[in-house]
Amino acid sequence: MSERRVHGFTCSPDRLWGLVGSGQDPAEVLGDAARDAVADLDHHLRRSGSGLTTAGLARDVLAGRPAEEHADDLARLLVPVLASVGAPAGDPGVIWLQDTMFLDWEPVLEELGLGALAASWGVADVAWPWPRGTRPRAHWPVVTELAPGAPAAVAAEFGRQTASGEPRWSEMLAGLDDDAFVDDDGDPVDDPEDVREELAEHLDRLAGWVAGTPEGCSLFLVTDGDL
Repeated sequence: MSERRVHGFTCSPDRLWGLVGSGQDPAEVLGDAARDAVADLDHHLRRSGSGLTTAGLARDVLAGRPAEEHADDLARLLVPVLASVGAPAGDPGVIWLQDTMFLDWEPVLEELGLGALAASWGVADVAWPWPRGTRPRAHWPVVTELAPGAPAAVAAEFGRQTASGEPRWSEMLAGLDDDAFVDDDGDPVDDPEDVREELAEHLDRLAGWVAGTPEGCSLFLVTDGDL
């Protein structure tokens, strides 16, 4: 089955961009907390036949010389880097997209009163390791930053309750018509009930992620997997 994964991390953006050109030792930056993520990225790089390694990519970034031809894999480097210098957004710190992989999330989130999340979900707006605020160089994966203050705004939307004390978004999701669930091409999804159930699980996890993002930190979302 095709699937995508969304890794969530919290980190100070100044700490993250401060690594670029810092001259630090890759072995120190990619510590024990990043061991599994380093192994996963090295496995991907071996299968791609690129000849690259996680340590080599990190060395280039820390030396301040990232290569644009490696932009996609440098975006993937964010997972082990953030695992080391940041913190997982939750436990677990990953969301697996299967039935919702090709769902057009934005109109559904708008319907649920989650407009702040709708404006950010799936938006590629992180240029790291190039200067913050410049255009992202990577095509895939997609890296999204909810900058300091934004997670709290999303958390406030998730926190709205019904008169019975239930999350408002959850009650609205249960009542959405099946035709609200369409794919990126605007076609109806194959099984709207499976999509509804999976989406409820993902949104519940995202609610925890934004609520748990420390003040002054960004929430970074790295979406990778099948195109």
